[in-house]
Amino acid sequence: MQRTHDNTLWRALLTCAYFLRIKPRATLPKGTALPPLSPHILRDIGLTPSEAERLRHRWPSQSTHHPYL
Repeated sequence: MQRTHDNTLWRALLTCAYFLRIKPRATLPKGTALPPLSPHILRDIGLTPSEAERLRHRWPSQSTHHPYL
């Protein structure tokens, strides 16, 4: 009886240690850029060509390439 009791306590301790050892992984931030839109998708959404060009425009702050730095 004593041996079974010790074994049960040992398994409970190992289980708790296992759960404490597992750290939740930080989720990666999702990108803020829109996926590339094909002309077919743009027509389906109902965007005009000028609105489509406005969506395709990249501001310098959205790019990691800075040639003048």
